[in-house]
Amino acid sequence: MQLKEMMDEICSRWSLPKDYIEFLFNHENNLYVNVDDDDDEDLSYEIEIYGARGLLVGQYGYSYNPVQKAVIEDWNPNYVVIANCNADPYCIDISMDNSPVYYAVHGEGEWEFEKDSESLEEFFEFLGIR
Repeated sequence: MQLKEMMDEICSRWSLPKDYIEFLFNHENNLYVNVDDDDDEDLSYEIEIYGARGLLVGQYGYSYNPVQKAVIEDWNPNYVVIANCNADPYCIDISMDNSPVYYAVHGEGEWEFEKDSESLEEFFEFLGIR
C-alpha cells in the first residue's frame, strides 16, 4: 500500500490532530528511540513510535482483536495508540483538541492510563523527534 492510500485509510478511521497527520506523512516507517531510565542510569528502554505504516497494526491487541476480527469493547474508542514500550501503550485522546499523551502498563487487568506528556508536541520533544 502506498503512503497516500495508508493516510487515506488512517484519516477515514480517525480525526487526528493536524500535527500528528503531518508527522505520519513525514514518517512512513516506525521510529525507535532509546530513553534512559531516570531512576537507574544503567537502564534504558526503547519506545516504538508508530509511523504511517505501523499505526493501524499498532492498534492490534488494544482496540482491535485481529484474530477474532472484532473491536475490543473495554478499550476507550477515542484512544489511538501512537507508540509503545514493551507493549505498554502511549495514546492520544482524539476527542480532545490538544490531547495529552497517556501511558498505561499492559497486563494489569483494567487499563489505568496516566498522563505521560502534556501534549503530543511535548512527547515528541522529549524523544528528540521532529
